[in-house]
Amino acid sequence: MEGTAGNGDDRPREATDRVAAALATVGNWMFAPATRRRIMAASGLELSLGDYTLLAQISLHAPVRLSVLAELMEVDKSTLSPPARRLESRGFIERRSDPADARAKLVSVTREGKLAIRELWKARTTAVAALMEGWEPSDIEHLADGLAAFAEAIKKGA
Repeated sequence: MEGTAGNGDDRPREATDRVAAALATVGNWMFAPATRRRIMAASGLELSLGDYTLLAQISLHAPVRLSVLAELMEVDKSTLSPPARRLESRGFIERRSDPADARAKLVSVTREGKLAIRELWKARTTAVAALMEGWEPSDIEHLADGLAAFAEAIKKGA
């Protein structure tokens, strides 16, 4: 009897292990250079992978200092300056003085940048949809609901 109870207790742990393994695979796919290149090509935008990544990060955290983004992305701030200049020259981001410190600049996404991000997200959605081709609609809904709940837990834990 004791062994049976132990087996029942192992199921949630085994399921959690499967979730963790699946998330690792999903993360690797989402951030793989080949995937990002496919999404970029499908979007019709001509951005380098670095520019794409920085634009996405600015859109998530704006208005934000580049130094703060560098910490979040775990890179040296100097590596963000060239892509930031390129994004600014294309009209995708803008810099403004930080009201808390006039010497510092905050970056945010412009209207043009938001349109570019919308194209990127549409291309990303198309890439994800291709992976789920042939799935039952109810399975896609289940996955969407589960991932939305998981994302909400991440936001609350952050």
